[in-house]
Amino acid sequence: MEPENQRPVPPGGETLREKAEKRVNQRVGLLYHIGTYVVVNAFLVVIWALTGAGYPWFLWVMAGWGVGLLINIVAYFSGSKGEAARERMLQKEMDRIKREQD
Repeated sequence: MEPENQRPVPPGGETLREKAEKRVNQRVGLLYHIGTYVVVNAFLVVIWALTGAGYPWFLWVMAGWGVGLLINIVAYFSGSKGEAARERMLQKEMDRIKREQD
């Protein structure tokens, strides 16, 4: 007899808990990335302000890192939608193959 929290994994698939853990890990990673971006860039602005507030060089760092952060955010928010779209396409293709075989 199997424990309730360890159900068999369907072939080629993940359990609901594994999917949830993966999604939570992605969210935590994204939040760490955002937090690090804010703290480090705030520190750079303070350094800029304390050293005479001349040319705003910190904007180059913000822009470069911001592109990476934006890619991370887009990947996070499109992840579950992308998986759902893939599943729909897969199901549609399986249905088409079944019709062809009949």
